Amino acid sequence: MCNFADMSKTALKKVLAGMSAQQLTELITDLYEARSEAKEYLDFYINPDIDKKMAKTKSLIAKEAGRTSRGRARPRTTRIRRFIKDIESLNPGAEHVAEAMTYTVEQFCLTGSVNWVKDTTQRSVGRLVADTIRQADRGGMLSVFLPRLEKAIADMDIRNAHSRDFRRLLSESLDEAVASL
Repeated sequence: MCNFADMSKTALKKVLAGMSAQQLTELITDLYEARSEAKEYLDFYINPDIDKKMAKTKSLIAKEAGRTSRGRARPRTTRIRRFIKDIESLNPGAEHVAEAMTYTVEQFCLTGSVNWVKDTTQRSVGRLVADTIRQADRGGMLSVFLPRLEKAIADMDIRNAHSRDFRRLLSESLDEAVASL
């Protein structure tokens, strides 16, 4: 067989074009068994149930955004970004990616209302707000997702100083992202 290490997409296409149908079937079956990411992608390809996938992703996002320890939020934004990227990799449409991103911001607004969120996490969520605005604009759905973002930020409980600072950062990120369009 061929060594797939350090292979470009063009070279891969060339090798795959030279394979028989049986060899392709064997390769895809081996890939399905070897990699959970490939299994998930191929399962979605065969049975594209985006509602089920979105429900699972939202559940994972809510669980991760709500991670706390001793009154402090401990979400791992890299994991949340990966959940969003997993949805995006399935190519379900811009509205589903924007939905996952908006839902994430909403969850962080809820978490930030009651728990202290680290500065680095706050800045990461601020960047996510800007990315969400750009994603919604690219998909032509800014009018759907912008009001949800504005409401989530405006509804944050600001009785605590940490919540006020987080809300201010998110508001500024939102305003700057909208102004840059």
